[in-house]
Amino acid sequence: MTDAISFPDLPRSELDRTIEELIARANEVKQSQGRLRALLRATQAVVEEIDLGVVLRRIAEAAVELVDAEYGALGVIAPDGHGLEAFIHVGMAPGAVDRIGHLPEGHGLLGAVIADPIRLERIAEDSRSAGFPAGHPRMDGFLGVPVRVRGAVFGNLYLTNPRRGHFTEEDEQLVQALATSAAYAIDHARILVEARTRERWTTSSAEIAVALADTDAERAYGTLADELISRSDAQLLSILIPGSEPGTIHVAAARGEGSARLDGIDVRAATTLAVDVLDSGTSMIAPPVPAGAEREADPFSLSRGGSTGPAIYIALTDGRVVWGVLVAAREPGRPSFTQTDLEVGIDLGERISVALALARAREDQQRVLVLEDRGRIARDLHDHVIQDIFGTGLELQSLASTAPAKDRRRLDDAVHRLDDVIAQIRKIVFALTPPASDSSASARHRVLDIAADASKALPHPVDVAFSGPVDLFVNGELADDVTAVVRELLSNVIKHSGAADAAVTITVDDTDIRVDVTDDGIGIPAEVHRSGLSNLTARATALGGTMDVTSSANGTRVAWRIPIPDDGGGERE
Repeated sequence: MTDAISFPDLPRSELDRTIEELIARANEVKQSQGRLRALLRATQAVVEEIDLGVVLRRIAEAAVELVDAEYGALGVIAPDGHGLEAFIHVGMAPGAVDRIGHLPEGHGLLGAVIADPIRLERIAEDSRSAGFPAGHPRMDGFLGVPVRVRGAVFGNLYLTNPRRGHFTEEDEQLVQALATSAAYAIDHARILVEARTRERWTTSSAEIAVALADTDAERAYGTLADELISRSDAQLLSILIPGSEPGTIHVAAARGEGSARLDGIDVRAATTLAVDVLDSGTSMIAPPVPAGAEREADPFSLSRGGSTGPAIYIALTDGRVVWGVLVAAREPGRPSFTQTDLEVGIDLGERISVALALARAREDQQRVLVLEDRGRIARDLHDHVIQDIFGTGLELQSLASTAPAKDRRRLDDAVHRLDDVIAQIRKIVFALTPPASDSSASARHRVLDIAADASKALPHPVDVAFSGPVDLFVNGELADDVTAVVRELLSNVIKHSGAADAAVTITVDDTDIRVDVTDDGIGIPAEVHRSGLSNLTARATALGGTMDVTSSANGTRVAWRIPIPDDGGGERE
């Protein structure tokens, strides 16, 4: 037989007390085991790879179970510190939540819990209590602890209405342990989100760069806006550049909600934060603005019901100047942009600028190649083809003067047709290299045109020669001076010399620019008024040069010389 358990002879009342104590201790052990299991479940939820919202709800539920509270809540502060990113409540009926109508704003006790744990038997008796909104259920006992880890505060965890009458120090310790677990979960979740965000936008940046590389400059802004709006969680995206008028900003492209009212318009710079980014080159985050705020809504943000959603402004720079601003906006109620978003946006802006610069450079290179081909063709037509045709025409004119009458008419017709061909070729030359003004053509071409016109009035074509880097040094106002000299001297040859042949030579050496015009005429008659030559001498003197005239019965030579300007160019003050 098994020995029976026996108790010493004790009075009945004392035995009852002993049994009650044993039962109470057993209940305490059972309760402690239940608390331990709840704590373990909450801790397991943190380390499992599941949604953060599920983790936070399990922690809030575990906290309510651990301290046997009627209500519990866990609030997570948004990364930018403006408002709550998440708010999980336990124990409150859906109807009560609807009656309250808004989340806690962190005033009173809830604001104080961010700094230190608070444990109260009566909420109303504490001077920090801000009271409850209409429709809020009655709450008495209170236990709140900050959700923080490594000095960083992520929110608060608080419980009310303990069913055992009051919260204990042990309750506070258990809830603090849970709050630390919640802080680790939030911290790890944000680190993971940041890593995924950076990874996603690194890939997107490369894909956007490829898309821009295949787009011409005219469509680049639209392509960029299309790519960005499809890859981001913004509801409105705008690309802004300086406007053509002072004090304005031009919307190069806009996509998303309300983009139709913005795309392609100019707005006053003073109405948007983008002007600060353009001026400073510093990207920035604009937090949401609640209804009733005095600040006027930015035209590139999203507003609804008087509230304005968050926005981010990214400076677009090529390393030297800020050429534009990228604005991404979210609707009111959406999370604010984070520091990670800002860092990713700055990196994206730099990559976009490089991609656009490469696209423009490639397009410019192609344009230069086309212009070089056109210029080469134009030079060949002007310098060779026209001159050869012109020379042929002069030879036909010479033959016509000695040909029989029946052939002279045919030769004259041929000369007229050659003149028409020259005129057509000149039109083609001007179309290939259209000058904005006479001064935009090179000095070489301008001198050749003057010589071609003068040749029509002489028996033989004017011989033109160039020596040295003429196009490099004879430009701007110096080109005007040189062509004016050539035009005046050839005009004198035609009017007064009776010459058959004339020649123009433009020479540029290490120190001087020289214009030499010679002819085989009768020289300068004594009775000819020399005002034109005097003007050319005065022009040379004003530029620090000289003009020498040598004339005889066998011909005339005029040498006009000026020094090369110190700056090596043809522009003068």
